Amino acid sequence: MAMTSLQRHPTSSYPTSTLPAPPQGSRARASRERTEAAKDDKLAKMEKKLKTAQKKLDKTHARLQEYGADRMPMESEEEDDAPVNMSSFSDSFTSRGIVSRAAPKTATKKLRKGGEAPITTPMSRIPLSDLQDTPNIPESFDDAAQDLDSEAGGDIEGSRSSPALQVPRKRARSSSPTKRRKKRAKVAEPLSQAAFVAGKAPGGSRTNLKDYTEPARTLLHNAMHRYEVCVDTLNTYPGAELQMQWVKEIWDQVCTEAEERMQLTERMAGMITKYGSHARSTVVGCVCPLIAPTFGFKLGDSDKILRKNLKLHKVLLDESGFHYRDTEARTGYAKNDIVMESMRVTWFKNKSARGVRFMQAFSPITLVTLALTFTAIEFCIEEYSTGRFQPGIFDEVENKERYMVHLQDLTEWAALKPSVTDVIRQQMHDKLRAATGAALVKPTGRMSEAGRTRALEELEAMNVDQEGVDSDEE
Repeated sequence: MAMTSLQRHPTSSYPTSTLPAPPQGSRARASRERTEAAKDDKLAKMEKKLKTAQKKLDKTHARLQEYGADRMPMESEEEDDAPVNMSSFSDSFTSRGIVSRAAPKTATKKLRKGGEAPITTPMSRIPLSDLQDTPNIPESFDDAAQDLDSEAGGDIEGSRSSPALQVPRKRARSSSPTKRRKKRAKVAEPLSQAAFVAGKAPGGSRTNLKDYTEPARTLLHNAMHRYEVCVDTLNTYPGAELQMQWVKEIWDQVCTEAEERMQLTERMAGMITKYGSHARSTVVGCVCPLIAPTFGFKLGDSDKILRKNLKLHKVLLDESGFHYRDTEARTGYAKNDIVMESMRVTWFKNKSARGVRFMQAFSPITLVTLALTFTAIEFCIEEYSTGRFQPGIFDEVENKERYMVHLQDLTEWAALKPSVTDVIRQQMHDKLRAATGAALVKPTGRMSEAGRTRALEELEAMNVDQEGVDSDEE
């Protein structure tokens, strides 16, 4: 029994630590064989991939040579003969490299291009502006280069940037035989500067016309008058942006008319824009002397005079009754005598007044001009608000609100029937201009119906031969 147990477990009587170990040399040799086999397989795959990429590259070279053999980059004969050392491949490999475009430092090599001798005649140079923006390349060539790059898997370095894969660009010939000449830009003459009488700008914050010498003084004077007309006819309270727009346009006009080229400074622009308040106060100054004699306001401190003035003040300002022909019945819109008289003394006092000189701005009378006139009349009537005459100060903010209300009312009135209101405003201008003695400028030269009939009869009575000679004159 003991013998049987010993046969079943022959090693049971030996300690585990004394068991014989397998030979170390055979295990290492097997590991090396497996590693070398894996490398051989990997190298074989790389060689196969390289051959595939080389075929693609050769195919692309052939296509490029067929399409533009004369533009192919030159290759070195020595480079074609250099063998490829396949034994140096390991985990990765690189391409054969790129032929450098720079001249070699060694002796010049014999070059060939498609079996032809190199051309030594220098190529003609054309301007860069005559080159096409995009080369004329067939889509198949781009696709071939893209397929080569994608199938190579990025292992071949420089395949995208290689000169051999860059399709040559065609140069466009210049359409004109002569070189284009650049036109010389005209150099604008510098603007002249306004000079001061004292030789320098005045020390105070306020500058007057008398501080400038000619021609700046005259140019500023004319610009101020034109700006005043814009305030009177276009917008009585323009914003800052509109003010500067007017100033620039007006300054260009006055300089062009005077054939002068002078720079507009901030000081000069400020003098022109400040003339806007002068325009509004001028209207008030012309209207105030007309209020008492027109409506019957009295001066005095008696109770009778005070009661009469207060009653008259209420009637005239209630619903702006002062501009109606009948102030109590509210009929005759904008036809009160005070309206026409106020515009006459302000803009049509004589032949050299603003309304006559700047006829295009006042013909017809604009709604802005009427609103400014209404505002001045209302302000002057308010001076009798206590029954006694108390001169007031024309506040810009308060009277701007009055102006906007009157402008809104006038706009609604004009929109009721524009064909009639336009005629009324034109008649206002014509009547005011005629009062100055200035002639009305009307278009002439239109042929009447009777004149057209007579001219037709004369033409039909003429006997004109083929040579264009009137037989009656002969």
